[in-house]
Amino acid sequence: MEFLHNILCSDLEAAFLIILNLILIESLLSVDNAAVLATMVMDLPEKQRKKALKYGIIGAYVFRGLCLLFASYLIHIWWLKPLGGIYLLYLA
Repeated sequence: MEFLHNILCSDLEAAFLIILNLILIESLLSVDNAAVLATMVMDLPEKQRKKALKYGIIGAYVFRGLCLLFASYLIHIWWLKPLGGIYLLYLA
């Protein structure tokens, strides 16, 4: 919450650009989810296809929200940042 307060109370132009960037990223992720869901339900009968798409889209949003909450918790654990950096260097 403090992060959001800092964004909104700082320079209005910078806050607008950050929020616009987040909206763009969220849109791109939604398109990716829609493409994967459409591919997965293609072979289902029409009635089941609509139901599967509806539950899949709702599930994707719920899961993304839960992941965002979990990530906001993990950001506050200081030793995870260097550990993650070391892991990325290992992968490279």
